Amino acid sequence: MKYILTGICVVLFSCNSGKYENYTMNRFTVDILTDTWILDNQYLKSILSDYVDQVKDGLGKEDIIVIDYKAINDSTCRYTLSVGFDISSFLDDPPHVLFRFEQLLICLYIDGLNINIFKMNEEFLAELMKKNFPDQYNYYLKFGTFQMSATGGSLVWELVFQNDRLLSKDEYFTQ
Repeated sequence: MKYILTGICVVLFSCNSGKYENYTMNRFTVDILTDTWILDNQYLKSILSDYVDQVKDGLGKEDIIVIDYKAINDSTCRYTLSVGFDISSFLDDPPHVLFRFEQLLICLYIDGLNINIFKMNEEFLAELMKKNFPDQYNYYLKFGTFQMSATGGSLVWELVFQNDRLLSKDEYFTQ
């Protein structure tokens, strides 16, 4: 799984070859990049749906769900689910995959996939904010910088899978 995801990212990042240098981001681009990916694992979908049900009362209209994925070995992996409170961190630490789930924006980070030679295009981030985070977008327009929101506590689920079966589930709150 880790090698497949790495291969997909390499192909995606190597296809540009400079021909889109002067390309202007638009809402269609944001839709393509966030609505192209879907979660295909039915069991993980069910667990993510349960997580969203647990946190939805505490979600602000501009909060996001963050999934950190780590391959422990060939048959075991860990998913950590949490709530993100703003998208300003995307500039320096962009998610590896963005997708929608139950109308929420989900950000997937893959541990060990070091792509620190890339950063998120500020125009794309502004368009992403315009569509999904209007308050943060209005702040950006007014002040020309990204708003850092106050972070609060979040319910975190750490899930360990082996051969696509859930081995353990730990829950805790961050402060």
